[in-house]
Amino acid sequence: MALAPALPFREIFRRFRPWVHPDRWWLPVCVVLLVAGSAGEVVSVWLFKDLVDDVLIPRRFSAFWPLAAAMIGTAALGALLAYLGQYAATRVAERFLLRLRTAVVEHLHTLPPDTLRRRWHGDVVARLTTDIDQIEQLVASGVIQAATALISLVFFAGAAFLLSWPLALAAFAAAPLFWFTARRFGARIQRLSREARRCEGGVTAVVEESLANSALAHAYNQQGREVERVRRQGRALMDADLATARTALAYPALLNVLEVVGGLFVVGLGAFELTRDALTIGGLLAFAAFLTQLFGPAQELSGLVASFGAAGAGAERVAELLTTEPPVRDRPGARPLTGVRGRLSCEGVRASYPGRRDRPALRHVTFDVAPGQVLGVTGPSGGGKSTLAKLLVRFMEPERGTVRVDGTDLRDATAVSVRDAVTLLPQEPQMFHASVRDNIAYGRPGATAEEVERAAADADADAFVRALPQGYDTVLGEDGLQLSGGQARRIAVARAFLRGTPVLVLDEPTAGLDAQAAARVVEPLHRLMAGRTTVLITHDPALLRHADAVLEISADGVGHGVRPADRLGSAGTA
Repeated sequence: MALAPALPFREIFRRFRPWVHPDRWWLPVCVVLLVAGSAGEVVSVWLFKDLVDDVLIPRRFSAFWPLAAAMIGTAALGALLAYLGQYAATRVAERFLLRLRTAVVEHLHTLPPDTLRRRWHGDVVARLTTDIDQIEQLVASGVIQAATALISLVFFAGAAFLLSWPLALAAFAAAPLFWFTARRFGARIQRLSREARRCEGGVTAVVEESLANSALAHAYNQQGREVERVRRQGRALMDADLATARTALAYPALLNVLEVVGGLFVVGLGAFELTRDALTIGGLLAFAAFLTQLFGPAQELSGLVASFGAAGAGAERVAELLTTEPPVRDRPGARPLTGVRGRLSCEGVRASYPGRRDRPALRHVTFDVAPGQVLGVTGPSGGGKSTLAKLLVRFMEPERGTVRVDGTDLRDATAVSVRDAVTLLPQEPQMFHASVRDNIAYGRPGATAEEVERAAADADADAFVRALPQGYDTVLGEDGLQLSGGQARRIAVARAFLRGTPVLVLDEPTAGLDAQAAARVVEPLHRLMAGRTTVLITHDPALLRHADAVLEISADGVGHGVRPADRLGSAGTA
């Protein structure tokens, strides 16, 4: 699995800023609320100084109550403001995640199935979950945290200067060392995180693939091999995560040492200031508290260095998905197909897949099908028959030649309107983890219960559906696990009945079924094809007899012209 192209942070912010934009005014609101909460801590520390100098040392207990009330009120107000700021920041983060994840999924659905199949689904899932979460840390929460930490640093630094500017200067003398350390560690963490994210996607992909093929592993006694694949990918992830952890954990550890050294140095100077009455004991204690508060935002900023490195690696992987160009785009001025009658034709079509231009999948394919007629397409496996199906629904476009519906080149029509006019039944009936009713209604969302049941009856599925435990409300497992192959095909046919488009493309609708199951599917298919222009891709002679004409495609993808079909009854030509 190749690494995604590296991107500088400026480019990452530019690419992902649009998904923050709707909440752009909430970002400063979050910062103001959180900084106000930090300001409450400044006031509390200052009141603590007064408590030491004006109550404890002179033992004036009468002054305790006003200071105590002020400290409690300040702490309560600061806590409330911090709570509101943190909640607002969480809301911004969650809205960003929702928008970005939805946008990435929307983009993925512009890509045809072949483009997605070239990727491991598990890796894509990892990019949609873990990587997107990390991007949010970079461009939403991270921005709020960084701004809050920086402004808090200014507040605490200002208070420290008011107490004792010599001590404050001594404390800030180490700032360049902190900055240099953060810069060196940040670059290394990002590089290591990039490899760790790639390995994480690999683990997700291998686990998903291994579990999806568990039946094959059991049948061939290869369970140990599958476990070893997961272990090998997991070992690579472990090594990458440990390498990242060694660097990411060394960074705060080094900062802690620097903070202790700097703190002791400042306390030593403070003791010297006490000896010459330039600072009170309360002032020194308050300064130590301010120094601790200064280290808090500094540590938060240093922690952001590590999270920004990991987020940068995740952002590169998501950006690579978003920049994947769909191979099929509507031309400028493309118009929707309207009033489709169903005349379907190909003229001199040649089609190739990316990276295989020298070995076209189809060549010299020409046919013309009148509205309502059936064109059978046959030929050896691998000859390009399924490629023809993809051309007819614009999952890909011809390299040469034209595909037309009612005389309109499909490239001059919008892809949405083409797919509104053409229904594809793929070789494998695809089911969702949803009820039978919802699976059928996927063909036309919003269909009534009566319409769904009528479509099921037309597909010869109503009887077995009603026999299921909850009838039409029975939830099917992944890939229709509760159904036999023939039953799943009939559910897919019912979906096509409900859709009711004028053009059908049936890609091996009886493949993989035994003779009895195939026979139960043929009659519903015959009813489905009635009155619709149909391209019927099949090896099944029983199905070919329902065609008006047959197009033969050879093993090298060459179309050998259209011949009349041997029909049950009168023969026709396309």
